[in-house]
Amino acid sequence: MSNEVELKFLVADDVFSHLEQTLSVLEVIKQQDQQLENIYFDTADQQLRALDCGLRIRTYNGQHEQTIKLAGQVIGGLHQRPEYTLPTNDTWPDLRAFPKEIWPADLDVGALQQSLQTLFRTDFHRRTWTVSLQKDSVIEVAYDIGFIDANGQREPINEVELEIINGPVEPLFELAKRLVTRPGWQLGSISKAQRGYRLAGLSSDPDVRRMGFVPVVSDMTARDGLQAALRYALRHWQYHEQLYLQQQSIGALLQLRSAISLIQHTRLLYGQVYEALTPVDWEMDLQWLVEQFSWLDEALVLQRMQFEYRQMLRNAPCQHELTSEVERHDAALPTIEQTKALLLSARYCQTLLKLSSWLALHKVVVPDSPALVQPIHSLAGVALDNSWQELLSLSRLGESLDHASYQRLRELLRHNLQVGVCFAALFDTERQQGFRLPWLNMLGRLSDLEHIEWIFEAANNMGCPHQQELNDWLQQELKPRLIELDQIRQRGIGMQPYWE
Repeated sequence: MSNEVELKFLVADDVFSHLEQTLSVLEVIKQQDQQLENIYFDTADQQLRALDCGLRIRTYNGQHEQTIKLAGQVIGGLHQRPEYTLPTNDTWPDLRAFPKEIWPADLDVGALQQSLQTLFRTDFHRRTWTVSLQKDSVIEVAYDIGFIDANGQREPINEVELEIINGPVEPLFELAKRLVTRPGWQLGSISKAQRGYRLAGLSSDPDVRRMGFVPVVSDMTARDGLQAALRYALRHWQYHEQLYLQQQSIGALLQLRSAISLIQHTRLLYGQVYEALTPVDWEMDLQWLVEQFSWLDEALVLQRMQFEYRQMLRNAPCQHELTSEVERHDAALPTIEQTKALLLSARYCQTLLKLSSWLALHKVVVPDSPALVQPIHSLAGVALDNSWQELLSLSRLGESLDHASYQRLRELLRHNLQVGVCFAALFDTERQQGFRLPWLNMLGRLSDLEHIEWIFEAANNMGCPHQQELNDWLQQELKPRLIELDQIRQRGIGMQPYWE
């Protein structure tokens, strides 16, 4: 058995010359060109995939080998999976040739063998450079160009993989940073096999996923909880990054930004834990990204005004001026091409590399810090209670709040719910869902105010001949919504906190 540790990148164009140039200043031990033909196997009901195993036969230079990859983990683009590779004289795998201990005790390997069928192919040309970076550090750089074939469909392969042959993980990231100096590099969180399953119709089509709860459990320490939150956020981020590159929806970008926000919130919630670990080097990059996506709020408002609230705008004074203002602002938003360019920019990829590197390599620098071993349950109680008291301090100002108060409350509520994302999984599901429901409803209603707020602001720039009439109409639209918010808020205040 070997333990495969590699970084994967999807690249947008031919990077052979770039690789040659970058690697020429390093000690290249060996170069090789091969044509690799790969057939992937599973049962009709995907028993191997259910075990998080991948099975293939690879053919090159007239020789065959069978490989099974076992369950592993992915941190950003860093893939770590144990695998077994055996030579074979056949183009059909023999599961009984693998060690018995890799299978669950109750698994009938013979029946599994009889049920195997081919699923898809990945055929590609691989150029490799074996590089020695420092003493006892050897890394293979592979550049793959080819296709995935499944169900009569074809998808291109254009990938770079950096795999540790010998030595520690640190040089892997150092080499990656040398390579990612130009646009078009995307840190790959899915494998060729995963792409093959999707192309074969064996995976559901990707869609926007609302952020759930960080998978924390009560026996974790605060340090465990921090790592769980960062890994969860990174998975959510990369999933929606890939989704946007495929489907270009505002919803995907909003979820991507939510993942970034979750990472930023961990700096507040786990501040003492961070102080005991290797300093982070990605704070400024995350803030840069937040600024790059600052237009999303307006984009969502404009989209809703053109679809959900179209009828309401038809009844508004200054309808034509409003429509023109919406169109003018919509035209000023970043284009799909500009957004794709951001997601494929070198700085964006380097930011994800920094996060992946820190997660994989960070060390304890203050070993006697009590924050590292603090039970996550006690940290969660303090964080949730502090956030709740902040929310109550504004929520209890009166039975009725004005619009400005609700605007301030919106930011506190977003923070409070983000704290819940980090810790709610520790508590009784029914209680936490019941407690969060009115506040989630309130946040939804507060989002419904954003188009009215946008019109208020835009009205001053439109030169509308019926300005006062428009302001009066906006106030009438606002009034029933504030009454509804007061009712929801009073229900929320009366709920018993689920962490007490």
